[in-house]
Amino acid sequence: MMFRTVRDALVEVLGDNAESRFRVIGYQRQSKSSDEVLENNRLVQVYFSDGSFPKSSGRMRGPKTHDVTFEIDMAASAAAVGDLTVLDSTTATAIQKAAALASVREAAEVADTQIDVLIDAIYQILMDARNEKLGLDVGDIASRWIDGIQKDTIISHGDLVVKTANMKYTCRVQEVVLGAIGNEPETVTIDTSVTVGDTDGAGIKNEITEE
Repeated sequence: MMFRTVRDALVEVLGDNAESRFRVIGYQRQSKSSDEVLENNRLVQVYFSDGSFPKSSGRMRGPKTHDVTFEIDMAASAAAVGDLTVLDSTTATAIQKAAALASVREAAEVADTQIDVLIDAIYQILMDARNEKLGLDVGDIASRWIDGIQKDTIISHGDLVVKTANMKYTCRVQEVVLGAIGNEPETVTIDTSVTVGDTDGAGIKNEITEE
């Protein structure tokens, strides 16, 4: 279906325009571990979220109007000085916990700035007029829009602080109904012999082929 083509086109456009600013999952084989996000600065993933087929814009036969939503997940991480598990330790001193907390706040600020930069880059790429059609044929995609952006809470992983965000990309496509492939019926041949009169061996042979 067309929504799959658009999803792949989004990955391609973002990957082609990343310019070492971020990495796109699916554009190349990549890991999503915290260490990988840190080393590659910022990470982006695109996936199909939901779609609707408005009856008011549809028809019984022919292509169907499909309003689709894609989720664009973004992540960035920053290293904290020291082990953040100190905050949950029952043996750590108040001074150690205070130092760990300060480190978390510093790393969180860096990660927050990084995710803001990433949001800016993704928005600029997707809303650029040159990328309006995502490199697809004229008429394949219409009404593309960024419906919303949401930043998530900070997540701590050992000595790393990860910040995530989400962007919703919507557009309208036409889905062509090709029909079900179905199964071809087996050919059945029926041979019958019917004896006519008193003459042995004289008969009528009927062959019936059903498909």
